[in-house]
Amino acid sequence: MKKWLFLAVLLIITGVIFAGGQKEPAEGPREVIITVRAKGSPTEHWKADAFDEAVKVVNAELKSEGDNRTVVVEKMFDDPDWSDFVRSYIMAADAGEAPDIILGGHEHIAIYATAGYIMPLADSVSEIKAMAPEFADVFDNLWSSCMLRGKVWGIPQDIEARPFYFNKAKLEELGWSDAEIAALPDKIKNGQYTLDDMIATAKEAISKGVVEPGYGYWHRPKRGPDFYQYYFSYGGQFYDAASDKLVVVKDALEKWYAFQRKIVDEGITPKNFIGTDWRIWHDAVSHGKALFWNGGSWQWGEWAGVYLKDLGGQDYLFENVGYALQPAGVRGQSGGTLSHPTVYMVTSEKASGNKDTDLAVRLLAKVSTKELNTKHAVESTHIGILKSQAAYGPYKDDKFLSDVIYMLDYNYFMPNHTLFSTWEDAIWEGMQAAELGERSPADSVAKTVKLLKAELGDDLLIK
Repeated sequence: MKKWLFLAVLLIITGVIFAGGQKEPAEGPREVIITVRAKGSPTEHWKADAFDEAVKVVNAELKSEGDNRTVVVEKMFDDPDWSDFVRSYIMAADAGEAPDIILGGHEHIAIYATAGYIMPLADSVSEIKAMAPEFADVFDNLWSSCMLRGKVWGIPQDIEARPFYFNKAKLEELGWSDAEIAALPDKIKNGQYTLDDMIATAKEAISKGVVEPGYGYWHRPKRGPDFYQYYFSYGGQFYDAASDKLVVVKDALEKWYAFQRKIVDEGITPKNFIGTDWRIWHDAVSHGKALFWNGGSWQWGEWAGVYLKDLGGQDYLFENVGYALQPAGVRGQSGGTLSHPTVYMVTSEKASGNKDTDLAVRLLAKVSTKELNTKHAVESTHIGILKSQAAYGPYKDDKFLSDVIYMLDYNYFMPNHTLFSTWEDAIWEGMQAAELGERSPADSVAKTVKLLKAELGDDLLIK
């Protein structure tokens, strides 16, 4: 009996030893599919196509590191309305089937992160910059657009400016010298030429027959963030980081609304201008009918390639059109521009079903190179996101992009706040009513603030 008991114990011990000492079989080669969803116009295809180049680099690195994973990228690139684009992502995320990498406006971070659809990439800007040399090359001020609650949630993909454009030929006809025209951007940058000066110049041009009535100044014809630049020009503010509250500055808001009405009353902007068809707008500003206008840096390429192709494209534009920061509303205050970075975000494992989120992050580093981002910037007329691009030949050779890259030193962003769309709706309604003459600027401000109080409550800070 003791003999059998001894043998049984020996077998158990032997089994344990061999079981514990047996090496787990190495995991074999594994293919990891990373899905990417981006949106944009045909000239913005590098938002998705850059991943075809980046995946080659990532796979070569994985092989050299002895990592048995191989990445395969699957892309979807189209151009639906932003509302439809966001809605489709939310539905997929709720089902646990969202793409691993999603492109969006930086303001989408607040919505996606709060819902748990995306994952934080780093606990600080210093941490994200240390993760890859490509991330360290990103312009420092762009990281603020990717932040929420102290963490980094996105990687900048592109950025633009919203310049103040002016017709050089019309200013010359008005009597400006070449030196005066060339000095205008610096005067605006230094706060020596303001919105009031612009109105005065536009009125003079109309009175002297240089431009037709109503063609002194054209803002964008449809709703959009460009209008917030006037609010900022008068000292406006979106957000208070210390309290995490949205902000409305009543004095700046009234001055902005008054400006919108004044440009109509003074005859430099047409009555009932809001709602004008974009094609009419593009044709008028690109063909020299307006003296001043506000547009996007990305529209320069559209004017050259679509509206002015038969007149020489960019050569015609450089000869006839100048560009500067948005003028301040207060003399001595620097001009500025609102920028709206698009950013890549990494979907959480819960929302995508993919455990290999580290590979998605590695891909984002490899699409953020000066070579790939410059291809996108030059083809779509967007400003580069990297410090190294300013001296990079293919970017430097693009005169327009090189000229406007300084504007990133004077830009600001909309806030990453879940209720910002509510703020926008109320602000837009009040501005539109003021410009159309449905309410006085003061009455529009009173109604807007009342509405914001009701809808935002404790999330609003009134100054």
